[in-house]
Amino acid sequence: PDALKYFAEFNRSKHLGIALAFHHLHKWEEQIPQLCRDLCPKHVPFIYFQEHSEGIRTKASKEIEMQQMPGFGGGLDYRPIVKALKDVDYQGFVEIFMHPVPRGIPILPTVTEVTAAINKSRAYIERCLTLA
Repeated sequence: PDALKYFAEFNRSKHLGIALAFHHLHKWEEQIPQLCRDLCPKHVPFIYFQEHSEGIRTKASKEIEMQQMPGFGGGLDYRPIVKALKDVDYQGFVEIFMHPVPRGIPILPTVTEVTAAINKSRAYIERCLTLA
């Protein structure tokens, strides 16, 4: 988190920003909402809605691997994050994201299943937004 704050302090370019990736901040989850308030929207044009999981780098069950996506039972509570983004009127891009293992394969076997998984995550984020 400190490196992100230092970047924001010293960055003078409107063409350079942070692609904020929550899965890289899993050791500092409690700081994510405040980081969003401090960095967004000025320094963060893009956010990955992905969380850390045992299945991020090593082969795990599909259930564990899918925990990288919001609303699939991972440990990250998106409610305070979404509230922080709402508080600062974040208008940047957000991507629901995960890394399948091995890399380069679809997250699920069919387009229908992938679409359903993304829609499940989106519905979870929308519920969080209504509570914000």
